[in-house]
Amino acid sequence: MLRPHKKKYLAGLLLLTAVALSGCITTKELGIMQPPQLSARQREAMQTKELPGDFNTAFAATISVLQDEGWQLDTVDKPSGIIQASSLRFQDIIGPYEDYHASHDPEYRKKLQKRAKKSVKKNKGPGLLEWTRWEQLSVHIEPWGTNTVRERITITKYGTVPSNTYSVKGKQDQQLVGTIGGKEQSIIIDNPTRYQYLFQQIRRAIFVRQGLTKQK
Repeated sequence: MLRPHKKKYLAGLLLLTAVALSGCITTKELGIMQPPQLSARQREAMQTKELPGDFNTAFAATISVLQDEGWQLDTVDKPSGIIQASSLRFQDIIGPYEDYHASHDPEYRKKLQKRAKKSVKKNKGPGLLEWTRWEQLSVHIEPWGTNTVRERITITKYGTVPSNTYSVKGKQDQQLVGTIGGKEQSIIIDNPTRYQYLFQQIRRAIFVRQGLTKQK
């Protein structure tokens, strides 16, 4: 037999669990579309290019392009041919796993906001989660034959949500406190246009530097 205070505690705990579950908006519940999966070979072909030019010129050209495009340089290791950079951070109501779906459903964010408002109004959840979003870029450059370099660029989207504590009213106006654990998501960008654009800019920057060298 459970004592009365333990019964109340157990009832409150069950109610809080139900509230937390009802207040969370899951990707499965909303039928989130996921991008088509690429094979390792397809991804490598998209992310890799052989460019004309020597290593020193290509390395300098790549750094210049990344800076012009607004990337913040985190690591520049010329002996190993590695450059790592990151974008500015921003806030969003969706994580990286939902970007593809949102791009195909213009109303998706509005649906999330509507569900969150209803959840808060009914005192059944914490409302919208606030994601911190950013991208990280990694480049590896190596000599590849005579006066040619091979570059591979990888761009990854990241998102984090801190743990969130909130309170809801239980029976008899009892205040129940719940916590939603933090979340982290990351996904490699498989958009060919992003990579093609960067390689075009790098190729152009290499060409400009080669022209300046010849004039000296």
